[in-house]
Amino acid sequence: MSEAVLEEARRKKLDYVKQMTNPYPERYEKKYEIVEAKTLEDGTQDVKTAGRILLLRKMGKLSFVTLADIGGSIQVAVKKDCIGEEAYEFFKKGFDIGDYMGVEGEIFTTQTGEKTIRADSICFLGKALKPLPEKFHGISDTDSCFRQRYLDLIMNEDTRQRFLIKFNFMKEVRRFLEDNGYIEIETPVLIDKPSGATARPFLSHHNALDIDVYLRIAPETYLKRAIVGGFTKVFEFARCFRNEGIDTTHLQDFTMLEGYCAYYNYKDNMTFLQKMLSQVVTKLYGTPELTIGDHRIDFSGEWPVVSFRNLILHDCGIDISLHKDAESLLNEIKTSNITLDSDTELHKLGRGNLIDLLYKKVSRPKIMSPTFLIEHPTSLSPLARANDDNPEVVDRFQLIINGAEVINAYSELVYPIDQKHRLIEQAKLKANGDDEAMHLDLDYITAMEYGMPPISGWGMGIDRILQVLTGEENIKNLLLFPLMRPIKNH
Repeated sequence: MSEAVLEEARRKKLDYVKQMTNPYPERYEKKYEIVEAKTLEDGTQDVKTAGRILLLRKMGKLSFVTLADIGGSIQVAVKKDCIGEEAYEFFKKGFDIGDYMGVEGEIFTTQTGEKTIRADSICFLGKALKPLPEKFHGISDTDSCFRQRYLDLIMNEDTRQRFLIKFNFMKEVRRFLEDNGYIEIETPVLIDKPSGATARPFLSHHNALDIDVYLRIAPETYLKRAIVGGFTKVFEFARCFRNEGIDTTHLQDFTMLEGYCAYYNYKDNMTFLQKMLSQVVTKLYGTPELTIGDHRIDFSGEWPVVSFRNLILHDCGIDISLHKDAESLLNEIKTSNITLDSDTELHKLGRGNLIDLLYKKVSRPKIMSPTFLIEHPTSLSPLARANDDNPEVVDRFQLIINGAEVINAYSELVYPIDQKHRLIEQAKLKANGDDEAMHLDLDYITAMEYGMPPISGWGMGIDRILQVLTGEENIKNLLLFPLMRPIKNH
């Protein structure tokens, strides 16, 4: 039977339901969530819960229903003698798979060991006009899962668990930060200068102010403005937007968690974030050791620290310290027959961005266990503090796990004269065609000129780290409702 025929039958059934009750009632007062009801002792009376019907076996005088929500499912036994003849007749004629149903009754366990509610009464809570996908095949087409995530969530247990892990991860991280004295604040999404990272921004127009605006690429400079204002520990789960290439590990809109602590340096944050992730992973999974793909990754113990120069030298033989400008480095990369992937023409990139592309090509995919990467080139980190002993590198680290960057952190640059000089150099690169170079944000320089304490800050891509923890190949599997190109004539 075609879906159109099934949908037409449901619409006709809706008319029948309207004769019996309101098919879309205002509310239903539950006493238990489904996941709670499953933990109750046999004999517990007046158990009242609700959910969507996922399985429905209608029989003569006894029928079985499976009700479900994001937390789990429970079986309901609907017996004619218990709910009454009229209600049972309505149940058999009016209820379909996909509809919402409320139930009140007694908990018992069947002979097969399944926790079940013996219904004393049922309530119609919502008619589904479209039939759900067939249970045994579910919804497996990747494109359909992205476009109709609601069906993916209804039909696929793996999907439900994946997003529960994601949002519980965010909850536990937030709790850890708050327990350590951090305050969650908000920063603007629409800004006149896209600062805080080296990335290509989205451009829009603000009609009321009649100015061009950008969607933020990072909340960094505003969080540091808050430090200027007197906050000492701040964080934000910030929706960020970067108008760059799309692949299985990059999204154009994503959730970035950034945190800043006055009087910390980057080494303090290495210790702090290792403790945070180890604790959160253990809380979520019950162990600090996870099997991700083919690798067993241990989040406990001390994590190794490796320098940018030594890592690249070891993996491809190029000593970046010997190449002081972009032209020399690019020639060496070509001589070594290394092909770099970039949306921007390679000869237009600065030395820092070339080094970053080289590292991503030859080194990052090989790093599996949690590893801190340090000593980044100054030109790659225009907002980071230069190292006191070697001004050609900055006090910065990236945390790499399973071939992915999951945290980026600095000892922040708080010297306004140095910061202005670096941003002017970034502006020159942008004028010469490097679309990922940073804008000159004079208001941020002004804020710095009122005085900044020592600061260390960090950013963690929530979707990215959950992709690492869950072993998902496509980062869109960690976004509830990813942006998709519309289907023509849909």
